[in-house]
Amino acid sequence: MKKALTIILSLALILSLAACGGGGGKAQTESTPPAESGKVAEDADLARLKELYDGTWINEDPHDGPFEMEVLSTTSIKMTYEASGELICDLFYSPGELTGISVSMSGNSLGKYSIDTQSGILTFRPNDTDVFTYTKE
Repeated sequence: MKKALTIILSLALILSLAACGGGGGKAQTESTPPAESGKVAEDADLARLKELYDGTWINEDPHDGPFEMEVLSTTSIKMTYEASGELICDLFYSPGELTGISVSMSGNSLGKYSIDTQSGILTFRPNDTDVFTYTKE
């Protein structure tokens, strides 16, 4: 009698554990994990940054040569100048506010860039007093 009761209780335990474990996996696959939703937001930011900043920029002052920007990731940008060549820089921006970015290299600020989405004019502020404007070629 003890063996029969032990077998029945063991089966009941196994079945109850199997029933509890079965539904948990299904709910997990229906929702987007936080890591995936963060990746989607980062991909959207990257696409928008590329749309806004990638390209060749011409200064309104004819003495300054053009430069190229290429957004490599949400944290880095490549800037190419005729005189100095390629510079890989750090990129900083506020989430949701991609029309203004800060660029630095090795911890030194290279200035702030902002773009007017209506006119397409890029404004560069290397410091608090100087302002340069560029248009996309």
